[in-house]
Amino acid sequence: MQQAEILLTGIVQGVGFRPFVKRTALENGIIGYVENREFGVKIIAQASKKIIEKFLQDILDKAPAVSTILTHSIKYLDQELSEYSSFEIAPSKKKGEISALIPPDIATCDVCAQEIFDENDRHYQYPFTNCTNCGPRFSIIQSIPYDRKNTTMRKFIMCDDCNREYTTVEDRRYHAQPNACPKCGPELRFIEIIDESPIATAKREKAFEKTISLLQTGEIVAIKGIGGYHLVCNALNKEVVENLRNLKFRPHKPFALMARDIETIEEYCEVNMDEKNMLEGQQKPIVLLSKKNDILEHVAPGVKDLGFMLPYTPLHYLLFKQFRLLVFTSGNVSEEALENNDDSAYQNLANITQYYLSYNREIFNRIDDSIVTYAGDQRILIRKARGFVPKPINIKRGIGKPQIFASGADMKSSFGLTKENIFLGSQYLGDLAYTSNTKFYKESLNYFQSIFEMKPQVVIADSHPNYFSTMIAQEFAEENELPIHKIQHHKAHIYSVMAENDLENVLGVSFDGTGYGEDGNVWGGEFFIINKTESERFAHLNYVAMVSGERAAKEPWRMALIYLYNYYPEKVESIITEKKFPQKDMIFLQLLNDSVRIQTSSMGRFFDAVASLIDVCHFNSYEGEAAMKLEALADESFSEYYHFSFDKQQSLIEVDMIIEGIVKDIQEMKSKEYISSKFHFTIAKMVFDLCIKMKNESGIDAVALSGGVFQNVVLVNMIKRVFSSSELKLFWNEKVPPNDAGIALGQVYSYLLRSR
Repeated sequence: MQQAEILLTGIVQGVGFRPFVKRTALENGIIGYVENREFGVKIIAQASKKIIEKFLQDILDKAPAVSTILTHSIKYLDQELSEYSSFEIAPSKKKGEISALIPPDIATCDVCAQEIFDENDRHYQYPFTNCTNCGPRFSIIQSIPYDRKNTTMRKFIMCDDCNREYTTVEDRRYHAQPNACPKCGPELRFIEIIDESPIATAKREKAFEKTISLLQTGEIVAIKGIGGYHLVCNALNKEVVENLRNLKFRPHKPFALMARDIETIEEYCEVNMDEKNMLEGQQKPIVLLSKKNDILEHVAPGVKDLGFMLPYTPLHYLLFKQFRLLVFTSGNVSEEALENNDDSAYQNLANITQYYLSYNREIFNRIDDSIVTYAGDQRILIRKARGFVPKPINIKRGIGKPQIFASGADMKSSFGLTKENIFLGSQYLGDLAYTSNTKFYKESLNYFQSIFEMKPQVVIADSHPNYFSTMIAQEFAEENELPIHKIQHHKAHIYSVMAENDLENVLGVSFDGTGYGEDGNVWGGEFFIINKTESERFAHLNYVAMVSGERAAKEPWRMALIYLYNYYPEKVESIITEKKFPQKDMIFLQLLNDSVRIQTSSMGRFFDAVASLIDVCHFNSYEGEAAMKLEALADESFSEYYHFSFDKQQSLIEVDMIIEGIVKDIQEMKSKEYISSKFHFTIAKMVFDLCIKMKNESGIDAVALSGGVFQNVVLVNMIKRVFSSSELKLFWNEKVPPNDAGIALGQVYSYLLRSR
């Protein structure tokens, strides 16, 4: 007989890990115990060495799918064998600094889903059913070790039946911390705003029935979910969808949809196997799917995709017993933070709806739905939130390095914290230009620091002096007397891909809408050669004047005017008419004025300009609207391109021939689909040609591509096709979004490479 100490780190709490270990121990004839610790899980196993080794291998091979084992170790103990008669789950202990990780919220498992429709089961029609394999986690955990007393379930005392499940090792609810039933758990409440006051007018089944009735009669209802509120209405009722648009000030932005099942989704969209697996998996994010028809065009006007998700809580399953398809969009005032607090929701959403289906369990951590799309079999995260956060990213280069706080960027903000080899990125936090999102950012930063006992020793920020995230980082550094380092925005994009793939030398392609450049201009169409800590800006789109500042990002016609004025001025009057755009002459004066100093190389603004030139979109009512509508017209199998040139001496990609070619195609009455396809393929060829030139100069064959433009699936697939016969290897973001939400990871990795 031998006795071994096994230590496991990662997401090994809150995922049924200890019950799994106990069952595995009993199967192998092991005696001893398992306990939650501040670092993860500790196991004392007593048996022969051969059996202990098989036991450990079984743990590694068969661990719960929602767990993540980052490290494991085994040490055989020399002391006298302890007296154990069985294998037990010991009370949780905390003896040192916390390094354990907590799991994300987990979609309802199939067994729980079956129980809520079984009239003979005590969980029948109970909207908060869960087990060790599913249910709320991150959204309810207040501190660790992960025990019920450290969650917002602590006020709900388990009844005898629930306690029996909780203490029976063979039961799948064994040590399921949120375990509950109709007798002892949270309950539904229907709230109405009456005379400006929230009044509970129904509870439990009656609350649910009232919600069903209102949705069926064309009302909008705010429904409290795992991480915050949703605004819900009948997706097939164009009138109520239009009403929601008006009330939420979202004239064109797509709404998310929830459907009863895959079969329903397939009536409206193409669904491949990767997309199906993501829709039906444990995370159940919103998945962007290609439209089959225009039946739901009013839900997502002018774009090629619909954003669908499947039910992921028992309440959703019960709701979709009555419906097949509903709009399920974030419950917030447009651009503001997601509502997770009941009183705040009643106040802030009152202009949108007076009806709320709520419940009496607190959401401690607000978290929105994640959004995913696919380019072939490549997963692209658009928004990283529920189901993905707070999953760690392993960075081997962090071992032995100082703890880092990376503040990220502004428009799609997300910060990151490191401890040794672990990078923890926050959930999506929104645009920091809005006060509620800045508050959300600071709340989440305090939570992450507290729950994981992280004590940053270094601060990293974007080099933009006026970013809110940079100002937060500077305040943090000053308050804690820490050094602060800054990295240029587009380089951080490339370093984020390098971090995911443990790369040191790459050819970097960084395309997005904006970012403060090292020369004071607005960058966004950049090519870099990065050799460990050295980075050369090899090429960029030719600069054009950034007239009107941020308004140019919201009004693509301005960018169309600027590009025409630069490269094809004789065609300005015929394309950008004064009748259509009465402010045109004012911008002309600014263009003619030598005092215009700010210029941009942004690829995002170039897409905007082309979208406006061909009359696809002149005003962005939401970020990326013009580019998304331009993408919707493109055929990714297209292979014609507009010519462009490269001035090596000035590192400029000259796009005058592209503009001239587009204008000529407009004059020749070529279709918008033709021009969009040709433009997209031109950018793909541009990427390829410049990467070949960079490879010839540097000898590097790894290409890292990042930035919000690479959310464009048509462009990504075209680039893959163009590169398919070359020796160059493409690397993309897959663990973080390619947009600004992935910046924090790049900030961290840049510092780690420089601090070797």
